[in-house]
Amino acid sequence: MSLANYFSFAISPILILAFVLYLKFKFSIKSYVNIRNAVLLGIIGVVVLLLANYLIELQWGGDYKNMRRMAFFVFVVIAFSSELAKFIPLKFSFYKLSNFSGPFEGIIYSIFISLGFSMVATVLYAYDIVGSLDKFHNFTLFLYTLPLASLVFAIVMGFFVGMAKLRKNAFIDCATGLFVATFFHGLFYFSFVTADTRLLIFDTIGFLVIGITFIVKSVSIKIENRN
Repeated sequence: MSLANYFSFAISPILILAFVLYLKFKFSIKSYVNIRNAVLLGIIGVVVLLLANYLIELQWGGDYKNMRRMAFFVFVVIAFSSELAKFIPLKFSFYKLSNFSGPFEGIIYSIFISLGFSMVATVLYAYDIVGSLDKFHNFTLFLYTLPLASLVFAIVMGFFVGMAKLRKNAFIDCATGLFVATFFHGLFYFSFVTADTRLLIFDTIGFLVIGITFIVKSVSIKIENRN
């Protein structure tokens, strides 16, 4: 493994530190217990990805030659198991907190869970413990962009889970957050497996637009609720 790949392990910790400092100076947070727990639960959630990858290896032995198998591997084994691992603590732990009042809080907790997850997942991908290294193109770029893309997946999931707090049909909002995040995660991974540069560019532009839109909307809802 190249030295550049090792440096990619620092991206998630740096982002975690940057967000903690931002919250500290922006909102004067006194307790970081929930943030710590979010990161730890994200780290623990990697077990779900490991289990899904192990089971599919037992079944197929790493044979993903046809498109149907590859699509299942990318969107179900990798994307869905990863996002499910992040959704479970967000919905069943932080969703119940009294300070979790809407999309803004959903996005914050979701981001820290996701960065905790990607901090370990990046290492697992780098050492070919999960995923399919022989199928990758621009693998170093994948390792560096995974934590950044994970922010978008977290924003999407956090926004919809947060909206579930404000609307009656919580199941629809939560399911939407989980499956949209899974779809985006699958597209991101698939663009590296297929070496589709246009798809990667499309993903990048789309992720930026959607991420910014949901953040702005969540802040707007937060301000409206205060008033």
